[in-house]
Amino acid sequence: LDHCGSLPHMSEVVGYDGPIYMTYPTKAIAPVLLEDYRKVQTEFKGDKNFFTSQMIKNCMKKVIAINIHEKIDVDNELSIRAFYAGHVLGAAMFQIMVGSESVLYTGDFNTTPDRHLGAARVEPGLKPDLLISESTYATTIRDSKRARERDFLKKVHDTVSNGGKVLIPVFALGRAQELCILLESYWERMNLKYPIFFSQGLAEKANQYYRLFISWTNEKIKRTFVERNMFDFKHIRPFEQSYIESPGPMVLFSTPGIYLY
Repeated sequence: LDHCGSLPHMSEVVGYDGPIYMTYPTKAIAPVLLEDYRKVQTEFKGDKNFFTSQMIKNCMKKVIAINIHEKIDVDNELSIRAFYAGHVLGAAMFQIMVGSESVLYTGDFNTTPDRHLGAARVEPGLKPDLLISESTYATTIRDSKRARERDFLKKVHDTVSNGGKVLIPVFALGRAQELCILLESYWERMNLKYPIFFSQGLAEKANQYYRLFISWTNEKIKRTFVERNMFDFKHIRPFEQSYIESPGPMVLFSTPGIYLY
């Protein structure tokens, strides 16, 4: 959302009338994220000066969907090309070319494949004149991913084994799917029966788009897709409000919007 949240404001309020390019998954998911954002800001936070649902629809009608590696001539001098960023479904880096000079611009990207997406990649030998890169965690040194996952699984398992409930705050797109696959695999391996839920609405819709755009996922998921879609979870199901008072252990993946209910 932090990459597209102001788009309806730019196109429908500020008056930007240039082209808007998105990959196909982003074009599918963006209006869902934007509508959820609008609902939170207006219905729960009371913001009266905010873009409307109709503005989101009008904005999305102006979007031109493009494929990875597809070269788009914006005008007689400027062209662009998208590359796979491996951050969330639909995430892309953009090469902008004018004559013999080029810029590679990227927001969040991931050079290491994870459980549901492949690694970021550009055309071999690509040498832009300028690289503009997101760098939030550029200087952060973390423990190994395997160690962090092992610690996470132990804490979750210990909590539910002792009758407790685990609330896991996640964004609906990206981290939610990664952790769902992690817990799904662990539950399967350990033959656990404790219920796992994810909040209905945004997370559920995001999972549907991951099923739809399976070609954007990593090689392992694509290879096993014929036998089983990894996003058809056996142990994880949508959460209903009536479950709040349910006794006993459970795990809940919750997107930010659910805290407002």
